[in-house]
Amino acid sequence: MRPTRLKGDVAGPNDYLVIWRGIAVGRILRQPGTPVGKPNWFWGVNLPGQPQPAAHRGICSDIEECKRRFKVVWSGVKAGLTDEATDAARRTEQRGGELKKWRGDRSSDTP
Repeated sequence: MRPTRLKGDVAGPNDYLVIWRGIAVGRILRQPGTPVGKPNWFWGVNLPGQPQPAAHRGICSDIEECKRRFKVVWSGVKAGLTDEATDAARRTEQRGGELKKWRGDRSSDTP
C-alpha cells in the first residue's frame, strides 16, 4: 500500500492505493464525515478496465479489518487472472495516466 496522490499531493492520511505488479488494484481509505460509532473505513478491489462487483468492496470499523477483507477478495481475483488480463489491466492503467498528463494532471509522475 502507498498513500493515494491526487494532482501530485498526498490525498490525506489514511488513504492508500494497493499496488500489484505496478498496477493499482484497489484502495483502502478512512471516510471523513462519518458519524461517530459508524464504520468509516472503505476498501475496494478493482482491476483497471474491469467492472467492480459489489462483493469486491465494503465498509469496516478499522483498517486492519479492511486489509483482511481486501486480501480475501484479492486472492480470489488474482488466482483467476491470466497473463492476458494482467497485460490488459496494465494497458488500461497506462492509458489513464496518459490521459491525465494530456489534461495537465502530473500526479502520475510522482511515486
